Amino acid sequence: MTQQTIEILRELEWLAVECRIQPSDDGRTLIPLNETAFSIPSSSFDDAIIIDIDPLFWKNRESWQSRFTELVGDGVLDEIITTKSHEILGDLLIQRYDELNEPYLDAFIQSKMEAHPRIRLMLLDHGVKGEFRIRDLQPIAVRTDRLLWGEDLKEVDPSHLDLTTYVPTNGLRLHLDPSRVYFSSKLDFERQNTVKELSKFSAKIGRPVNVCDPFCGVGPAIAHLLQQNDLIGELLVNDLNPDCIPFLFQNLKILRNQNPNFIENDLVEPIPGVFVGCMDALQIPDRTEQCGRWDALLVNLPHQTLNLLPALLPLLRPEGPMRICGWTIIPESDVNNLSNNLSRIVDCNVEDIEVRVRKQFNATDILAAFVIRR
Repeated sequence: MTQQTIEILRELEWLAVECRIQPSDDGRTLIPLNETAFSIPSSSFDDAIIIDIDPLFWKNRESWQSRFTELVGDGVLDEIITTKSHEILGDLLIQRYDELNEPYLDAFIQSKMEAHPRIRLMLLDHGVKGEFRIRDLQPIAVRTDRLLWGEDLKEVDPSHLDLTTYVPTNGLRLHLDPSRVYFSSKLDFERQNTVKELSKFSAKIGRPVNVCDPFCGVGPAIAHLLQQNDLIGELLVNDLNPDCIPFLFQNLKILRNQNPNFIENDLVEPIPGVFVGCMDALQIPDRTEQCGRWDALLVNLPHQTLNLLPALLPLLRPEGPMRICGWTIIPESDVNNLSNNLSRIVDCNVEDIEVRVRKQFNATDILAAFVIRR
């Protein structure tokens, strides 16, 4: 329960990552919250008990906020609150860029890298770019035998600025480069829910589930499913971004010993019953051997899920039990109608549609997860 709660808090960006989880005198576990906690409603914590106590910092080291204040003076941090948040992926620390705060960049680098001694590279995130929505990341500090930033970076061997890292997630280590492939750690909790959903589905049909993931990225959803023995039967993984495929072969245990050869705009079958594609997902239904083959469809392209779903439906078995697990970003005003909208899209004797509002995406939109059952 503690781990599940931590994952939800991390997804909501409410977890105080500088502080330690600690036991209370009454036997409960206390999880530290940051200053943004409960800034939006969350049904997951309707019955949560909030306790006000002094935090315990990791290894009793100084928090980055304290070190930052020491470097620039009191009151500055409160004025530039928009840059407080950062994301840690493996040994990378990613800081959102805000040019209004550039005068304090050196202080941010020094304070955050000192507070996180296991971080190798600190990066500025300039947003997403290109067809694959890849992050535009700029290395601004590196830890070699010492901490280097600013003009010193020009003398650093390029190998030290390699963004390839291993991201721990639910007992796995996913190999990726966030400047070349899309990856979001914010869906970890939903990936756990997918495992639970398909495990129940497998028990219901009495056999492994044939799973199609046409927007697989570096394979986080399938990697979690493959942790369960005999859960997946046949498998199709595909992504339009060719940079994803070599990482996919490293992250999926059934492909790890295979030669990561693939053909762009095509499907290959490195293992009988396991298909790997690097093509437009909407062209997969043009392959007749793939139509009507799959028990479960994963649709994780949140900005386009509802538009793309109709074209992918021929991949599912036309009759009998099936599951669709998806994520979509929609206007908050459309949430109550999402279930009816999905029912109209699928239109195949759906038994049940479960919709879960996961988090606020921006001022007007939300991220919602859904499961369609038949």
